[in-house]
Amino acid sequence: MGLLDLLGLGRQRPDYLATLDDFGLRSPWAEGSLAAIVYADVLGADAAAGMPLSRAEAIQIPAVSKARNLLVSTIAKLPLVALDKDGALGEQPTWLYRTDGLVSPYERLAWTVDDLIFYGVSLWLTERGAAGQILNAEWCPPQLWKITDGHVLVNDIAVDSQDYILFNPPFEGLLNVGSRTLKGARDTEKAWTGRMRNPIPLIELKVTDDSNLTQAEVDAYVKAWAAARQAENGGVSFTPAGMEVRVHGEVKADLMQEGRNAIRTDVGSFLNVRAALLDGTTGIDSLTYTTKDGEKNSFYELDLPFWTNPIEHALSVDKVVPRGQRVRFDRIELDNPVLPTGVPTED
Repeated sequence: MGLLDLLGLGRQRPDYLATLDDFGLRSPWAEGSLAAIVYADVLGADAAAGMPLSRAEAIQIPAVSKARNLLVSTIAKLPLVALDKDGALGEQPTWLYRTDGLVSPYERLAWTVDDLIFYGVSLWLTERGAAGQILNAEWCPPQLWKITDGHVLVNDIAVDSQDYILFNPPFEGLLNVGSRTLKGARDTEKAWTGRMRNPIPLIELKVTDDSNLTQAEVDAYVKAWAAARQAENGGVSFTPAGMEVRVHGEVKADLMQEGRNAIRTDVGSFLNVRAALLDGTTGIDSLTYTTKDGEKNSFYELDLPFWTNPIEHALSVDKVVPRGQRVRFDRIELDNPVLPTGVPTED
């Protein structure tokens, strides 16, 4: 039984790992596509268009998913280690490497980083012993807690400051600061998939005789042509007498490649991840020479600390570990090559 179970907030494992928008009955103000419809009905289409995207929508953008997966997979695998002035403690606090709940230490860190990326804040709930030491720490899903008037509320119940660890990095969350870019990326994806279905930008069906078509007949022709273009044999069509097909624009092979690459660069800028690691390209001076190893080293030395440092320092305050101690990620796996573990074989 974990801390959430003790508070009456426990959930089964699938709920922990499901999207944060999918937890049974929902308020009209919840995230997701249904919420977007409700926003439009209540606030109007213009106000709804100005609302930030939900995490469920943002994660569907390839560049966002790539950056998120890179940061989560890199950070979550790193062990947490308690140190003092002499180095690593001989006896480590057990809550650093194990949990009592259903979420493993890896998942705890993975979803913590996910929260920081999208929301800019994350929360762990703690259980303490008789001497005040932490015995267990669990990640709290963001839909279960909020901050009101400076107080942390879990399921609308105020929680004592000794019973939680708040991670609050100098970043307001991608859903907030990157709202305009994310909406542009979403619209670009829609436009790109539309171009894939219909590579020719615009087709006009021009009536060349004295036919006086009704609006219903015009709509029927347009609908039939649109369906035919998206069919498997969309390259073959039939034009009736008195009608001419006119094509406007050119078929370009790039299919918005530059715009989609720019999105990767922008998302990387928001999340402090270099574009090259997101399979994007950046404009560099012709005299600048970069290598894959150089990009990797720069990622570890310059990009990653933006996310790991706030976690380390939040776990190093006096209410978490005794004064004089600190918690850091063990980076030995990053700084040293992984040794083979298989059966040795001769060349």
